[in-house]
Amino acid sequence: MPLDAPYRLGPFIVDASGGITPPIDRAANFAVKWRGCVVRAELHGDSERVGLTMRAVLGRVPSTASGGAEPREATLAVTEALKGGSKGIMAGLSPDHRVLLRTDRVIEQPVTARRLVSEVTRFVLEAAPYRDLVDASGAGTVKT
Repeated sequence: MPLDAPYRLGPFIVDASGGITPPIDRAANFAVKWRGCVVRAELHGDSERVGLTMRAVLGRVPSTASGGAEPREATLAVTEALKGGSKGIMAGLSPDHRVLLRTDRVIEQPVTARRLVSEVTRFVLEAAPYRDLVDASGAGTVKT
């Protein structure tokens, strides 16, 4: 039985050609798990311009109580070095000392499931060196 377009599929509005947009009144959020961390994505905008914000928590700055100052200082140094960013990826610390990556992008129209998955894949490929550095620094894992 064919569906009458546009229709809602999860958080998305799907048009007759298979293009997807977030609902007008809110963003469409979803998450994927990558190398043990959660990547949260938010699709926002309208049929004219759709943005995609992606965030990943790469680890947590270790407490001096749990492992001494060395792992903590190493993680803080790596996080500070990553703040310069590249390719539109921004790194930083949350108030609770989680190491964060974030990017904001505009997706080429029409937005399709293939383009959306491609953008998330591109982000995790670009984020992989950041993840490696944070892991090597001794950062703690974050429960998801």
